[in-house]
Amino acid sequence: MSDSKTFNGVSISIWECVKKTSLKEHGTVYAPPGANKGTAKTSTIVGDVVLDFDFDPTKESVAYTIVKKPVLAPKSSIWSGIQDTINGCS
Repeated sequence: MSDSKTFNGVSISIWECVKKTSLKEHGTVYAPPGANKGTAKTSTIVGDVVLDFDFDPTKESVAYTIVKKPVLAPKSSIWSGIQDTINGCS
């Protein structure tokens, strides 16, 4: 599975919901605040997951790249977690 993944159909309102939901449910911090490009960091029991993100409001897409993840955190779980959050915000 790839270290990068693009999610489509992400409007500005869905993107804002994704960031708020990720913070509330997983403690994910998107930095810098309000930016369309930056880093999303989630601390887990087994270590930090760090992703670069690039949100393109005109294409309604967000691309993530895994920068750091614990060995015990499968990429598939990261991608499915993001997709679940997007689906919940749609």
